[in-house]
Amino acid sequence: MNRKGIIFLIGFFLLTSAALAATLKVVTQQAMIRKDKRFFSPAVASVPYGAMIEEKWRDGDWIRVSYQGKEGWIHVSAVKEQKFDLAALAGGQAEEASREEVALAGKGFTPEVEKAFRDKNPKMRYDLVDRIQSSQVPDAQMLAFFREGNLHEPGGGK
Repeated sequence: MNRKGIIFLIGFFLLTSAALAATLKVVTQQAMIRKDKRFFSPAVASVPYGAMIEEKWRDGDWIRVSYQGKEGWIHVSAVKEQKFDLAALAGGQAEEASREEVALAGKGFTPEVEKAFRDKNPKMRYDLVDRIQSSQVPDAQMLAFFREGNLHEPGGGK
């Protein structure tokens, strides 16, 4: 085989392997890439909604991923495989959801459902719901709570 043929084959295999690597899209408001396959394992990176990450391999419900030079594990519930929309590539419109729509969908609300609920419950304190929703418990504190209560960590940890 001549030199050009070898170079062609090497290039072909490199391009093929890159194309076969699955690209995943984060579908939660914020996803954490973890050091180990556990929800409360130390975080390696925080990934925002809509970000694209590269899948390395899968182990049950956990996926080994790479994002901005950092590698770790993410749960399958936080991502979906990115499929290419040929209509969008050909100049059609691709639809995306806003962060607010994702948050509402996570609650089972649509803008219409929320408006109807507000109309029926005008005295509802939505500011309190927002305050509760914005509170965060550090992973270490949550893990201590699980251990103290002799609970098992969701996602396979103990």
